[in-house]
Amino acid sequence: MRNRYNYGILTNSGPHLYSMDTGGSREQGTDSPPVSGYMPRDEHAAASAAADSIASLFSTTPTYSSAYLKRRELINRQQGQTAWNEAEKLAFEADWYDNQLEWIATIDQTYGEPVFWDVLAAMAPPFPRGEQGPKEKLAEENLAAFQPTRIQKLLKQDAMIREELERQVQLAREEDRKDYLAWKAANDFAHDILDGNRTAYLRVLEEMAPLQELTMLGSGLEFSVRSSSEVEVELDVNSQQVIPREAKVRTEAGVASPELSVPERNDLELKYICGSVLRIAGELFALLPLESIVVQARDTKLNGKTGQEEYITVLSIRIERKFFAGYHAGRERCLEALVHCSHRMEYDPGTGFEPVDDLL
Repeated sequence: MRNRYNYGILTNSGPHLYSMDTGGSREQGTDSPPVSGYMPRDEHAAASAAADSIASLFSTTPTYSSAYLKRRELINRQQGQTAWNEAEKLAFEADWYDNQLEWIATIDQTYGEPVFWDVLAAMAPPFPRGEQGPKEKLAEENLAAFQPTRIQKLLKQDAMIREELERQVQLAREEDRKDYLAWKAANDFAHDILDGNRTAYLRVLEEMAPLQELTMLGSGLEFSVRSSSEVEVELDVNSQQVIPREAKVRTEAGVASPELSVPERNDLELKYICGSVLRIAGELFALLPLESIVVQARDTKLNGKTGQEEYITVLSIRIERKFFAGYHAGRERCLEALVHCSHRMEYDPGTGFEPVDDLL
């Protein structure tokens, strides 16, 4: 994976999604909706209701950090500015730099709300299958209760009104049918997640896009479903874009731009990588019933011996759910937390990261 970006925005359509197979333990028979649509294929209205129902599962508002929201403000400010004088340009660069440092320092401190698939799977249908639905029942009651007035009879409107009420019964019956099919689609989808259906896992990752902050910073993501209990994530760090080369220091004379030392840049990258790994784990544990997450953090580094740039793994780590449940973001340093997880990393403050082998 070699995704490249412009101005912090991912240039491709989104993270890459893979599964080791199309696994899943739910039976797919004649009475069960297919994985591709979760609804009978010959019913357009049913398919539309199912699509809307499942889409509603993914319509929750994402949780964004204050650093992310500040970046959106800066982008809007940049786009709305038609011309900059030198002082305004330098002040904006200083604000951008401060925001970048805040983002790197707090990337692991915000997670989305958890999805309780067991609750969704246990939700009762809108009405028992084979019985009359509530909307149709109400429409039929309205029809049965209709007693035309003398004026309606005189104007010969009674037949027209009765015909409209009968039409409302048919419409209500169809609405009940759509409601039931939508519930079944969402219920089946929740069961697919609980049963470890990998296709459903990938759809959740694609639709809910839980790691937009990392892609906005400039990093790339690639998901692979190893099993119903473990997902592997490849993080393209892209440190050349994420980690600043110059500081922006406000002074009485304006804004100075001293170059960051190699150890300073290495320390920022270490914080960013470790924080990103924990952010990935937090978001995926909130969305899926996983037991563990493997993250392969990769970056392009200069090989001092050959003088050539190489794309290498700088951190390979497996994070268990039971560990993450006891992790308190912001109370302990990311690096200190990660030493409790199985991982491979070779890091020196002066030289940075060395290549390591991936955990299997």
